[in-house]
Amino acid sequence: MRGAMKNPFIELHAEFKNAGAAVVLSSGQACVLFGIAAFSKDGDWIIREEAETCTAVLAVLARHGAQYRLGVPLHPKWLALGLTSHFEYMTETSFRMRTDFCSRPPRIADIEHLWQCACQMDGIDVVDVKSLIQIKQTRRMRDYAVIGALAEVAGRQAAAADLALDYLQEYETLSRAVRQWPAKAAASQRAAVRLLVQGGTRAEVVAALAIEQDKLMQADQRRIERLESLAGNYVRAFTRLRGVWRATRLPLLEQHRQLIGLANEYLGPLP
Repeated sequence: MRGAMKNPFIELHAEFKNAGAAVVLSSGQACVLFGIAAFSKDGDWIIREEAETCTAVLAVLARHGAQYRLGVPLHPKWLALGLTSHFEYMTETSFRMRTDFCSRPPRIADIEHLWQCACQMDGIDVVDVKSLIQIKQTRRMRDYAVIGALAEVAGRQAAAADLALDYLQEYETLSRAVRQWPAKAAASQRAAVRLLVQGGTRAEVVAALAIEQDKLMQADQRRIERLESLAGNYVRAFTRLRGVWRATRLPLLEQHRQLIGLANEYLGPLP
């Protein structure tokens, strides 16, 4: 989707910015921009927790005939709970665009710092590498290969010692990073790095990396379970409502109005 091929998510990002929305690309599309993925089927954005930006994004999506998928209304109140809004629509070339928005991505303690560190790749606003790595520390094993690739490209190859030592995910590349930055490696608190500094065996280092990944995956699983508990009957009610939307081809902005009513009922009323 790079080079000669147009990336529809990049084009949509430009539409959001032209509409005045404060958004930065994240997750899979950010990996495409950083050059470690050729394609991502979804678009993920971090969005400012403000009414003006939500309204601008909704207006753009409405022009494309977007529909809500399971998630919360794109509104600061529910975004502030750490929840996510999801949409989809078909392009003129019959490509299914799936777009996700959150204002408080998981594992990011200081959201303002994320905004301050956001960078541009090919003129596109994108989350910084360290924040992207933290966002990718999910319950999915495949995301740790992505983390390792980011740490290799933006860490070891770019001589960013902390990124490399903190986030490389496999024995050979981490061993090279420890040899490349011995002083910083000696000060590291990461178990796998400490083992390499102390002359641990390959099996010990690989086991430490696996344990680290498993702890992160378990933590993300607990986070998701808490969110599912918060949703309660909202999911079933949303599913029924979406069936009505599909049958009546309800426009997005009217869907949004109805979804706010649903969220008020099941997730707590607006202040």
